Amino acid sequence: RDKFLILVIFLEKLNKLKNNLKENFKGKKIIVAYSGGIDSLLLSILLSEIAETLCIFIKTPYISNWALNNAITNAKNYDLNLKVIEVNKIVENTPERCYLCKKMFFEILSREKERYSYDIIVDGTNYDDLFEDRPGLKAKEEFGIISPYVDFKIGKNDILEIAKELNINIPPKETCLLMRFESNRDVSAEDLKRIESLEEFLRNYVKGAIRVRDYKNLAVIEIEDNLNKIISNKKEIIKTFKKYGFKKVCLNLENYG
Repeated sequence: RDKFLILVIFLEKLNKLKNNLKENFKGKKIIVAYSGGIDSLLLSILLSEIAETLCIFIKTPYISNWALNNAITNAKNYDLNLKVIEVNKIVENTPERCYLCKKMFFEILSREKERYSYDIIVDGTNYDDLFEDRPGLKAKEEFGIISPYVDFKIGKNDILEIAKELNINIPPKETCLLMRFESNRDVSAEDLKRIESLEEFLRNYVKGAIRVRDYKNLAVIEIEDNLNKIISNKKEIIKTFKKYGFKKVCLNLENYG
């Protein structure tokens, strides 16, 4: 009985979301701010069923190649129309970096919208994001970006539940490489590449989300699973990190599990 009730609730949420999308977006030309994460991935899949949809992924030096390749793979798997735009600029690493980044992204998307005569730009901001500290939301408002999840009060758990029931692959949560550094610190392309290389190296041992925080001479590793593999291979891991200039390597256990 409990499983039946859960199924009924899920179908109600899914049908409500699909109906809302049809009522508001059917027949329009839509650009999706596509990161490859589950929020924008699910939104892209649902919108592509009812409208002409262009997913745009913006690749900067602080977006890893792993994130790019993951986004491309998912776009191919679900037959999404994807365009990748490469930008060499690194936004200023201040406490406002997320706002500056989103502002740059939305400026690019707005130009694409005008260039190809699309009607609207949407993103995967969900309802729960409104209650978190997200400076990028200010840029979203400035550019009039539409967030269907917010408008229909769809939160993160709803998105994960819908994706799971529809057998949509849920990518590991990824954040930009600039977030691995404390704000107000100068960050070069070489600094970003070092962190990206070390995170890619750690994928030999662990799955899921991986973060390497850079505190100059100290590296802090954050993982979700496979702690034993990190411990059992610590000599090789420490040796590799020291080759990249770190003097100490630590694990942040708060984010484990």
